[in-house]
Amino acid sequence: MPTTNEWATAEHALAYLSRADAIPHRTEGEATLLEFVSRDVKRILDLGTGDGRLLALLKIDRPQAQAVALDFSPTMLQAARERFASDPTITVIEH
Repeated sequence: MPTTNEWATAEHALAYLSRADAIPHRTEGEATLLEFVSRDVKRILDLGTGDGRLLALLKIDRPQAQAVALDFSPTMLQAARERFASDPTITVIEH
C-alpha cells in the first residue's frame, strides 16, 4: 500500500503553520542553528524550507548570503515565495 505524504496537502501544511510557534523548545533549536552557521557564510541551502522561517532568521545576520529554499509542499512554497518576494538573493525551488 503506497504511503501518502501529508505535506502535499494544504490542510496538513496549514495546520502545522498554525501551531508551529507552540512547538516546545523551538526557540532554543533556532538559537542553536544561528550559533552554528557562520556569519560570513556565502551560500545557504535550506532543504525542506517550509514557509522559510529558519532561512529568514539566518538572513537577518547574514544578508550577504545567497540562498536556495527547497520544498515540495505547494502551500509551503507559496508561503516561502511570499516571504522572500522582495529578496533577490533567495531562490525558492519546488522539488
